[in-house]
Formats: sequence, structure tokens, C-alpha cells
Amino acid sequence: MIKVLTFLITILVSNIFITPSAQAVQEITISETTHRLSDGVFVDDELALKLAPNGELGLLVYTLNRNLRSWQVDPATISEIVAMSNGYGIKDGTIPAGQQIAKEWLMQFIKISKNEKISALTHGNPSGYWVDQLIKERLIYLQASGEILLESLLGRAVGQEVKLSSERQALNKRNQDLIKYAQRQIDLIGTVVDQKELLNIQLRLSQLLNPDIKDDQLVIFMQDFNRSITQIRGKLKITKTKFTITSSEQDLPITVVNDFISPVKLKLSIRVQNSKVAITPVDEVQIDGNSKQQILLPVQVLASGESGLLVQLTNAQNKPVGYPVNINLKLSVISPVATWITSGAAVLLFIAALVQSLRRVRRGK
Repeated sequence: MIKVLTFLITILVSNIFITPSAQAVQEITISETTHRLSDGVFVDDELALKLAPNGELGLLVYTLNRNLRSWQVDPATISEIVAMSNGYGIKDGTIPAGQQIAKEWLMQFIKISKNEKISALTHGNPSGYWVDQLIKERLIYLQASGEILLESLLGRAVGQEVKLSSERQALNKRNQDLIKYAQRQIDLIGTVVDQKELLNIQLRLSQLLNPDIKDDQLVIFMQDFNRSITQIRGKLKITKTKFTITSSEQDLPITVVNDFISPVKLKLSIRVQNSKVAITPVDEVQIDGNSKQQILLPVQVLASGESGLLVQLTNAQNKPVGYPVNINLKLSVISPVATWITSGAAVLLFIAALVQSLRRVRRGK
């Protein structure tokens, strides 16, 4: 009898103290594809439906669950939910319905996960295959930046989940080329500009590699992303203009614009259209943030007519940043060579006339 009681007590104690600690932790993933453009405007209101208590994301936080949980959260998804909770617009003009839904979802998630582990997924939960093919060198930076972003959005410390989506997105050749081109431009501009100013577009690139984005929406997002890259690249630029040069040597005032917050150090790479002008290279210049500056470019005219300059901003390693600009030149000046030839011809004519006059004088005598 004593043995039986001892056995029952052992089982009871095991159920009370051992079972909970041995219970498997339930991993819950919160990740949703993007629903907004680069300017913050949403393309639809589907996210509001998914955040509702009976929606895909709503069921994850509103359903009563007594299991031990661990949350794997996409910072991009939380960022869009926060944006929605602050008020938003929809591209087609539809009246948005998700602001309050997003607020309540965020409050519920923060409440139930207060004492549970949260880990940040790579921003946008991109396809591991395409990360490896297109942006492998930026992965550590993306993961660290996503973790910091998620901490700021939730107001608490989080861990990091290094795994990527195992699915493979069907990116066509055009989209692959766009991603490669965009990453190349981000890297080039990053050699002269503070990386923080390029973080949003770098995170956006990662977000577009999520394999669950629908094909029709991917077309819209890629077109929008291409415009964003054009805008970023155009923040460092040379003002297009044309000059009429009336002297053999002249300094052309070239205006360089820096629309970034960071001050930048730049060089000018110049290619002359023809041999009618010669250019003296200029030293590296520093331009303050959100400002423009004139750089005096020494030009020597060798012949009259039409010419031009192809001017490109570069970094210290002579790598191009921004877009090249053609500057048209109208050369309305007699060059030193032409002046020398004309003067020489005039002297010869004068000597010939003088000789002729002397001959006439001699003949008259």
C-alpha cells in the first residue's frame, strides 16, 4: 500500500513540476508581404482584414493559448502595422478601415508577448535563395538593422532569428537585373553618404524578395522601387546647362547639388566631346548636406565652333555616383593658334606691301 501511494505521489509531482518545464515551446511566426509603396501609400486594405480577430494574423494573437510560445517576427510587417495604426491612405482612394484594427492588434500582441521571447526575422522575410544570389554581402547588415528596427517599434529588447524563407520566388530576368542594379547603386552612393540615409531603400530591397508576394503586385512594387532608385541616385547631381565662351581661357561655373543630409566629398570626371577645348582637372570638393555649390572648371579654347563636356560625379576611387550630364559649349572666340596664324599672315602682307612700295620708289628714281 505504501509503495502504491509513493508511486501515485511521484506521478503527481511529475505532472506538476516536470511536465511544464519539459513542454515544447510553440514557435509562432508573424510575417506578411508588403502592402504599401515606398511613399507609404497602401495598394490595398488586405492587411486590415488579416489583422482582424478572425484574420490570419489576428488569430495568432487573439486566440487563447496556454502553451509556452516563442515569436519570430518580421520587422517589416510590424513597421507596416504601426504605419497603419498612425493613419494611412490607399492608392485607389478607397477609405481605409484598418487604423483602429491595427492599434488593437499591436496592443494585444505587446500584451501577450510581454514575458515571452521575440526574435527578429530578416527584414521582409526574403527568400534565402535570392538573398544568396543577389545580396549575400548585405545579409548581416540587414539582420542587424531589422533587429534594431523591431526593438524601436516594440519598445523592448528582442533576439535575432538568422534563418531565411526556404521558398524560392519566381523572379524574372528583368527583376533580377533591377535588384542587381539597385544594390550596385546603393553600394556606390554609400561610399560618399552616411549608410543611415540609405537604410530604408536597402530594407525595401530585402522586402521585395519575399516569396509570398503575388505576381501582379510584384510588378507594381518593382516599378515603384525603380522610381525610388532613380530618386536616390538623383540626389547627387550636376545642374544641366550650356555656356557661350567668348575668351580663350575661361572658368565655367559648374553647379553640384547634394540633396542628402550628409556632407559629401566628390570628384568631377570630365570627357571632352572634341579637340576644340582643353580642360584642367579640378581637385576633390566637399559639399554640405542639403546644399549646392559652384565649382569653377578651367577651360581653354583651341578653336571656334561647337563642343561639349560629359561630366560625371565620382567618389575618391573614381567610381561614378549620380547621373552623367552633357554640357553644351558654344565657342565664339578666336583661339591663340588662330590669332597667331592671322597675325603672321598680316605681318607677311605688310612686308610684301612694303617691298612692293620700295620697288616702285626705286623704279621712279
